[in-house]
Amino acid sequence: MGNINQHIQDFLEDYYFLPDRKPEYAVLLKGDWGTGKTWFIKKILKNLKDKNLEKHLYVSLYGVSSYNEIENEFFKQLCPFLSSKTMNIVGKIAKGVLKATVKVDLNDDGKSDASMSAQAPNINLPEYLTNTSDHVLIFDDLERASISIENILGYINYYVEHHGYKVVIIANENEILSSQENKEETELTYKRIKEKLVGKTFEIEPDFYDALDNFISEIHSESIKKFYEENIELLNEYYKYSLSKNLRILKQTLLDFERLAQYISNKAKEKTGLLEHLLRIFLMYSFEVKSGNIDPKNIEISAPDPSARFNKNGISDNSDKKETISIHEKYRTRLHIHNDFLLEPSIWVDFFDKAKISKVKIQQSLEKSSYFDNDWVKLWHFFDINDDEFIKYLDSVESDFESMKFEEIGEVKHITGIFMNLSEMKLYNKTKKEILCDAKVYIDDLKKKGKLNTKKGRLNKKVDEHEFIKDQSWGNLGFQGKDSEEFKDFCNYIRTKEDEATIESYPELCCGLLKLINDDPELFCRKVINSNHKDNLYHEIAIFHYITPKDFVKAYLSTDTKAKKMVGVAFTYRYKDTSSNESLKEELSWLQNVTKLLEEKADALNGKVSGFQLKVIINNCFKEAIKTLDNN
Repeated sequence: MGNINQHIQDFLEDYYFLPDRKPEYAVLLKGDWGTGKTWFIKKILKNLKDKNLEKHLYVSLYGVSSYNEIENEFFKQLCPFLSSKTMNIVGKIAKGVLKATVKVDLNDDGKSDASMSAQAPNINLPEYLTNTSDHVLIFDDLERASISIENILGYINYYVEHHGYKVVIIANENEILSSQENKEETELTYKRIKEKLVGKTFEIEPDFYDALDNFISEIHSESIKKFYEENIELLNEYYKYSLSKNLRILKQTLLDFERLAQYISNKAKEKTGLLEHLLRIFLMYSFEVKSGNIDPKNIEISAPDPSARFNKNGISDNSDKKETISIHEKYRTRLHIHNDFLLEPSIWVDFFDKAKISKVKIQQSLEKSSYFDNDWVKLWHFFDINDDEFIKYLDSVESDFESMKFEEIGEVKHITGIFMNLSEMKLYNKTKKEILCDAKVYIDDLKKKGKLNTKKGRLNKKVDEHEFIKDQSWGNLGFQGKDSEEFKDFCNYIRTKEDEATIESYPELCCGLLKLINDDPELFCRKVINSNHKDNLYHEIAIFHYITPKDFVKAYLSTDTKAKKMVGVAFTYRYKDTSSNESLKEELSWLQNVTKLLEEKADALNGKVSGFQLKVIINNCFKEAIKTLDNN
């Protein structure tokens, strides 16, 4: 591939940087952020250094607020030993001596001057910089300097005009004036100084192939490095359609995908086309997120719903997803790939919003993709299979469903939705009502086997961050038929049965809760009071209603005084949240009976310190809890 910036490289290497050339002007390399300006100049400097034709001093002006900072950076490069930590004091002394001997004549009147014109005040170049005329000076990030553009260009001009330095200035010229208060006046000043200082201006174009070779060489994983090399045109295609022209984003994206790939099993990587498919989705989301076109939290919303691709008339049914269309049309040549995101939306959100990766969730999600031998997934993609395959997969899934092979609720919901959708399209011989009846029987059987969810859901009434999509999709695939009344009825039935299963599990859960009074009283407290902690499972549930007062008192009295106080205080806090007290009213009589039993024990211990301690806890904690709950 040709170097798109070859003419700039030729000018610098074959003319401007040659020792016998005295151009007496600076060169400006301009371009947007991320186009590879810094990388380009450093590559050229390395080429010349390898030929012993160049010595340079480089400084980034990002955040620089004084000339001292620039000179200190140059000093570090000229005298790395004196600038090292071990020679820090000596370095300062040496530099001070050098500075003390400086006598600079700025206006050719034969006298030493302390400062320059208003364009660059207080310039006093130290001796170690006036004796480096054989060096090329590189001033990067001009637009990010904290010194005014007028002064910083005046300072740079001093090197060129008075000492004959070859200077390269690197800048995003579009941003130079954006932070200036008086833009019109600053623009006129900038143009005036630029005309005097800059003899050649070049615009750096992002050189995709050259940069990509460099980026790939920095990849640690040999397998991913080879994978990138095999998919260069794929990378170019998505980079081109992203319209970002930002090579920095491309580099970050390649490094990020390498990290994600570490969590993909070899079994998944061996599936033909899977890794390439995943890379396409990753590139699209990474370019859009890093360019600021999409908030990573909104990936779930922006993702088109694969299940809504076709309605019963075979017409695309995504008309309400305008944001989706605007993003995905940019990558239109592979739009059919983007109907399957391989990883469920929550995984993408976690990665791009929090840099969080779950190997288990990734593997589970990939195994539900069409790349794995899962007949119901293949049936979900019924639009992509032929008649014989359709009959084969439908018979297989129907047989497994009738024998109740599936125990994952998400799969049961998918298959039910698929059947209802196919029924709507006259491709399945059962009505939706018949399918709903069969599906409810299926759920009843799962409940009887103890396979329904009793750990989350209504047990913890705090809504999970992805709870809103639980009736929309599972395993990275949207539920087919989800808008039908029959499917909504089915989802409500599942919740009802999960609620029943949860309540039936309370006695067993209570045994574990009682055990915590001795084993981990702090965890006991977190579970029963309202807080932002994930352990607060029972703060809105009358869980103590399912524990006999006798069993609770027995467990409570068996622990030490510190734990007794901690648990007692937990009860005072438990009922202070009045919004929860309506659901906890059932515990009032239980609490009164527990208090009565504790008072009997305290009376039996009358005259002992333990009895006194118990009475204090009863009065300050349990009776206060009763009062709070009773009054609310």
